[in-house]
Amino acid sequence: MQPLYDLLANLAGPPLVLAASLRGRFGGRWRDRLGLARFPQPDRGRPRLCFHGASAGEIQAAASVIAAVLAERPAADIYLSAGTPAGLARAADFRAEEPRVSVMAAPLDFWGAAGRTMARLKPEALIILETELWPNLIRAVRAQGAKLILASARLSERSFRRYRLIRPFMAKLLAEFELIAAAGPRERDLFAALGAPHERLTVLGNPKFDRLLSQAPDSLARAAGLAARLWGGAPPGPLVVAGSTHPGEEDLLADAAEKLWPSRPDLRLVLVPRHVVRAPGLAARLRNRGLTVALSGEPGPLFPKARIVVVETLGQLSAFYALAAVAVVGGSLCLGLSGHNPLEPAALARPIIFGPHMPSFAAEAQGLTAIGGAKTSRPETLADDLALWLDDPAAARAAGEAARDFLAARPAAAPALASAILGFIPEKAVRPCLG
Repeated sequence: MQPLYDLLANLAGPPLVLAASLRGRFGGRWRDRLGLARFPQPDRGRPRLCFHGASAGEIQAAASVIAAVLAERPAADIYLSAGTPAGLARAADFRAEEPRVSVMAAPLDFWGAAGRTMARLKPEALIILETELWPNLIRAVRAQGAKLILASARLSERSFRRYRLIRPFMAKLLAEFELIAAAGPRERDLFAALGAPHERLTVLGNPKFDRLLSQAPDSLARAAGLAARLWGGAPPGPLVVAGSTHPGEEDLLADAAEKLWPSRPDLRLVLVPRHVVRAPGLAARLRNRGLTVALSGEPGPLFPKARIVVVETLGQLSAFYALAAVAVVGGSLCLGLSGHNPLEPAALARPIIFGPHMPSFAAEAQGLTAIGGAKTSRPETLADDLALWLDDPAAARAAGEAARDFLAARPAAAPALASAILGFIPEKAVRPCLG
């Protein structure tokens, strides 16, 4: 099946990459992408480890594991690669606080780019976060004699159903990994059902959440600057912040706000689309509905002249959550979506609402709901569910504190993952340079 994959990747890959780049979901650092970047020769006394994640969430998880690895092995030579502009931006932020880490864009999985990258980088191990299963990248790592580890391994039900159609190919791919550390028991069972070797499967948790509480003070500090831009002074009323929204959800949120405005004219709404390249078009569509809308980059103050602000820049979601009276987690209100991270607003002690479609964060959603830190809402009840907390600030504060306590009670996953990874890397790793 590998020859068929190569044929399809080489033919379909370029137009798909071009389309994604035009939509702002890919691109940048093309020397890295094409496998043309050059790297210093590895120091045989310093193990070279490469971590890879797709976007901002996976890079957040990688950052936690890298920090734990460097705490155990401070001389390690660390490279961090990302697949999307959001991921690269998050990786650059991490490098600013940890300059021992080098950042690169992930190579394309066609035209030999992955092979050229790994032949030049020569890592001791590639640690992939979540589910970035690129066959040619995996093959290129193996050609260099390096270890392969899948950390915080996760699968959505939709991805599982798709992969199950090619189970023999997936089983062969998963057999290349020395370790598949699943985020939870459900994920472990899904990977086992795809043919992953049972003796290489374990559950070590999701490090994506490890750093959220420690980053909360920074988000709160940045929120003060945002508040000045939004209001120019003290907020006159409550703010609902909807993060990582998808097409269709913004209209549902605007509908809910319109239902609330007769009784809460001071209510304001911030929409943070999952893909910020959509922001101008989203703002135009809402204006066509007769709503007053501002883009976050316009001269401030933005409220009260607008009732809705659409965020058009990356990296501000946490700061906006810090200003929220109620946080709404996107990717969850419309059928076919799988939800986004509800623990980001939990770290900031904000009451949380999400829709019924949260399979990617099912355990977190269930736990937050059980302790009263979150509510599951539906489009038809969204306005009423928002009103319950907007009209009872004391209950909203209690819910936010419960959400933060739920996050604080979670054990950190990164230290166990770091120890497992380093268990495959000898203290003085010396290996021949192949290729």
